[in-house]
Formats: sequence, C-alpha cells, structure tokens
Amino acid sequence: MRASMAGQSSRPFYGEYAWAFDLLIDRPVGQECAAIAAWFSERGVRQGATLLDAGCGTGRYAGELARRGYAVEGVDRSSELIETARPSACDHGNAVSFRVGDLLALPVARYDGILCRGVLNDFVSDDARQSVFAAFAGALRPRGVLILDVREWEATRHRKQREPVFRKSVLTDRGTLTFTSTTELDPERQQLLLSETHTLVNDAGEHSSDYRFVMRCWTRTELETVFERSGFGSVAYFGAYDPAVHAGVTDRLIAVAQLLAV
Repeated sequence: MRASMAGQSSRPFYGEYAWAFDLLIDRPVGQECAAIAAWFSERGVRQGATLLDAGCGTGRYAGELARRGYAVEGVDRSSELIETARPSACDHGNAVSFRVGDLLALPVARYDGILCRGVLNDFVSDDARQSVFAAFAGALRPRGVLILDVREWEATRHRKQREPVFRKSVLTDRGTLTFTSTTELDPERQQLLLSETHTLVNDAGEHSSDYRFVMRCWTRTELETVFERSGFGSVAYFGAYDPAVHAGVTDRLIAVAQLLAV
C-alpha cells in the first residue's frame, strides 16, 4: 500500500512516522548540548534560565538542556512529534514542557535563550525568513541569545551533487523501516527539491508513504543581513555544534547571536 503526497496532511517524517524519527536521525545529543550550554553560558544565559527549543521535534535536546539545569519549553507545529516528546518530560520534573505552536506567534519577552535546529531551511520566502527572526527577537528578553543552524548553500550543493540519495533501514517493534531521501538542486533559487519515502515491512505486508517538498539553503551573507535587521549582533559562526569546527568545514552553518540592547 502506498500513500502519496496528496494523501498526506504533513511530512510523514513529522507525522505518520514521528515515532521513528530518533531511530532514523541519530545525533550525539549529549555532546552537542554540551557545546550549546557552553555558548549560552558564555553569553550570560546560565543554569536556571528559560530556554525555547524552537522546532523541538521529539524533545531530545530540550530534555538534555533541562538535565543541564535550564528550564526549557519545546515548541513544534507537529502534534505527532509533540506527543512523542511529552513522555520524556516526566523525567525532568517541571524543568521541561512541550506544546504545539507556531514559531511566528511566540510570546513576548519570555525566554533568555532560543535554540533553533534545522528548522529555518523550511522558511522559503524572504518575508517568512525575516518574520521568524523578528519573532525570535520579540520572544527574547533583553540581551537574550539565539543559537541556530542552517544548511549552507555552496557546501550543501557540492555534497548533494556527489551524494543525492540517502537511505537508512532500521529494525523497529513495528517492523523494518526504510527511509530514502533523494535531492535535486535548484541553483537559481538555492533550493533543494526533496523526495522522501518511508517503507515499513512487517507481517501485515508493506506500506509506503511518499512526500515531496522544498527547502531553501542559506548563505552567511543572508544570515548576517537578517541578524542585523532583527536587532542581533556579536555573531559567532561554527561548522558544527563543536567550537573546534570552524565555519566552512561542513555543509552546516551554526550561529550564536545576542540581542542588542535597545
């Protein structure tokens, strides 16, 4: 049985297969959160401060930052991902919470710091990109800190020219799940045209879900422009959630920025 994009209300990665997200995307969460916490602390956002995990997914990073002494609110527009995240909140008492929400409609001046991982590539238009940075600025308290990562266009273009297909299979308690992602490039718009398929095989047979969508990469110049327009400064760039990895070494661009005093 196969479900097409037309039959999907959301990207299967974030909906139908939210339960398998962590199995398919394996990240060194503890190691990366050590760097994130250090960057927050260096800018004055220390243990006890209130953080927003913007686009929190299954809550792994929110939970790890709560374990490191922060009060963390995780927000994601996928109700399935939030339902996957919520059971982990019990492990952290009142230090972490999760809710379904829109990053363009954040509360005013609630957070000392914001972490936004891998979400900003989904904001394709110039207006949407400026709007989400304005929302972050409005949601931060004075001198608040924003940490984010995006796909850097040139390095991503070279990588996807070499490796357009990603495939991973995992054994789950629901059967064998295979995820395949194929990327085409749109150089004129600096966009990635992605085709994804989840295929689950078990005793009931085979079920596949297809989805096509667009991501738009970023350049450092573009980031610098939206930071300045949104009132952020003191920006530091890295190539990974590791201060030893310099910007330009990978296809990711990590930025640490601080809201300037008005």
